[in-house]
Amino acid sequence: MKNALKIIALLLCVTMLFSACGGKTPTETETTTDTTQQSVSADNDASPKGDGVISLPYNETDGLNPFFAKSNENLYICNLIFQPLFSVDKNYNTIPVIAESIAVNGTTATVNLRTDANCRGSQPINAYDVVYSFNLAKASYGWAGYLNGISSATATSRFTVAFTLDYADVYAGAKLCFPVVKEGTADIQNAIPTGSGDYYVLENKLVSVADKSKTINLYSIDTNKSSENAFKIGATDVYFSDLSNCEYIGVTGKTEEVMLNNMVYLGLNNNNGGLNKYVRSAIAAGLNGDDIVLSSYQGHGKAIKMPVNPSAYYYEDISAIGSQGDTTLAEKILDRSGFTRYSGKAKTNGAFVLSFDLIVNRDNKYRLAAAFHIADSLNKLGFYINVLPLSFADYNQRISAGNYDMYLGEVKLDGSMDLSQFFLENGKMSAGIDKSGKASTEYFRYRAGQITTEEYYEIFAEEYPFVPVLFRNGYVVTSADVKADLSENPFDLYSNL
Repeated sequence: MKNALKIIALLLCVTMLFSACGGKTPTETETTTDTTQQSVSADNDASPKGDGVISLPYNETDGLNPFFAKSNENLYICNLIFQPLFSVDKNYNTIPVIAESIAVNGTTATVNLRTDANCRGSQPINAYDVVYSFNLAKASYGWAGYLNGISSATATSRFTVAFTLDYADVYAGAKLCFPVVKEGTADIQNAIPTGSGDYYVLENKLVSVADKSKTINLYSIDTNKSSENAFKIGATDVYFSDLSNCEYIGVTGKTEEVMLNNMVYLGLNNNNGGLNKYVRSAIAAGLNGDDIVLSSYQGHGKAIKMPVNPSAYYYEDISAIGSQGDTTLAEKILDRSGFTRYSGKAKTNGAFVLSFDLIVNRDNKYRLAAAFHIADSLNKLGFYINVLPLSFADYNQRISAGNYDMYLGEVKLDGSMDLSQFFLENGKMSAGIDKSGKASTEYFRYRAGQITTEEYYEIFAEEYPFVPVLFRNGYVVTSADVKADLSENPFDLYSNL
C-alpha cells in the first residue's frame, strides 16, 4: 500500500493525543428433453495411466445436477457441463461468458446476454433460463454463499435480466458465476440439466461439444471407495483435497497447492473497550502470519494483513504491514495508547487490561493450533490470552450472540471478495463489529464505486475491525495423463482440461 507508512504515522500521532464465468454452438441435436432419463453409469474399468485418456472421480449418489450436488468432485465436473453468466479467472478478473455486459444503477444490476450462447441442439440461453437458474442457485448448497447481496432476478426482455441488489455493488458481476441451465430441466435431483458448457454427458463419459472424439471418463466413487483410493489404484487421474479435514494425504503424482478463497481471520469484539482500534491495530501489527502458516497450517496457506486473496490482481496495491509482522510497531502503538504497566499477567492503561479469552472450534486442528500460536505471540507483547477450545455448536452460539472477546474463524469469500457480512446489521459475521465505524460505513461506498479499492483498504488498516491472518490452500494431484495445470483457479479446478 502506497500510503501505509503515512497511515502508521497518523495512527501513532492519534494515539499520542488520546493516550488511553462463451457458449458453444454444437452440431449434434438434443436426443431428449426429458432430463430424468439421462443418467451416468460411471466407468469403473479405468484406463491405465499413460494412455492419454483422463478419468475424473464422480460421486454417483451426489449426481450432476449443479443445484443439488454437494461434493467438490461433482461441482467441479458441473463446471464443464454448464456455463455461468460470468467467470472469475485466477487473478480475480471478471470475465463475461454467457453475459455480454453488466451495468449497475443503484441497487439494480442489468445484465445483457449474448444471443449466440446455445445449449446442445442449438437452444439459445435466454433471460428466463437465467432467472430460473438463479432461483435454484440461491437455494442450493453449492452456490447460495456466492449470491449474498443479490435478492432476486427478473427477465425484462428475452436477453436482458435485472438483478435486485441489497446494496449498490459495482462488483456484482463477480458473484454471478452460478451455472445457467434451460428452464424446467433441473427440478429433479437426479436430472442432468441442459447446459451450454464445453462438455455434455453421454452414459459414462463427458463428450466435448467441439470435438466429439475428445472424452473424459467418469469413475464412480462412494463412501467405501474414496477419491483418494481411486487415484491411488490408478482408476482416476485427479485427486483434490480442500484440506477441510486438516489431513494431508501423500499420494504419488504431480502435486500442486491450490490457493482457496477461504480466509482465516481473528474476530475481535469491537464492543470491548479494551479492544479499541489502537489495540486492534497493535494485534494486526504484532502477528507473524508466516509463522502461523508454517507451524499451524503446515505450510498450506499464505499469510495476509488485508482481507484480499494474494492472487487478486490488486493485492499488491493494498498490502499494509508485512506478513511477518512488526512487533516494534505493535509495542509502540500499545505504549502510545497508555499500556505501559502491568496488572497481574497483562499490560494495562489504567482503564483496561489486555486480558482476553480467545474461543476456537476444537474440532479443527489447524485452527486450534493457530489459536495457541496467536495467544503465545500476543502474550509476548504484554497481552494475556486465554484460549478456550469449544465444540462447534458452542463456538457458533457464542459468536452469534457476540459473547466473545476474540475468536478464530474462517469464511469462504466469493470472487468479488465481498466482506459485507462483516458490516451489515444482520450479517453472519457482524456480531461484535462496530457498524457505525468508518471501516463499516465506507465499505458500502467502496462497493458502490464511490471510493477506490486502495482508498477503502487504507481505511480498513486504520481500524482493523477484524484481523485477517491467512488464506489457506488445498492441493491437487494429477497423473501423467493430465498435461494442464489444475492449480490455477480454485473456483474452476478443471478449467484447463
